[in-house]
Amino acid sequence: MSTESKKPFDCVASMREARDAISAEIENMSHEELTAWLRSHQYSDPVLQRLSERASRQAGSASSGR
Repeated sequence: MSTESKKPFDCVASMREARDAISAEIENMSHEELTAWLRSHQYSDPVLQRLSERASRQAGSASSGR
C-alpha cells in the first residue's frame, strides 16, 4: 500500500520555514534587544496576545521588586 498523496499543506515544512526566519531575524540581537523584540511582538491569536501581555506585566513587577 504505497500510494503517494500530495499534501496540500506541509505543517512540518511550514514550521521549519517560520523557525528559520525567526532565527535569522534574531541571531545577532543582544539580550536587551531580544527582550524588547519579544515584548513588542503582536500575536494574531488573542489568547496568546493576552498571555504575552500578562507575562510581560509579571516580569516587570518582579524586576521592580528587587
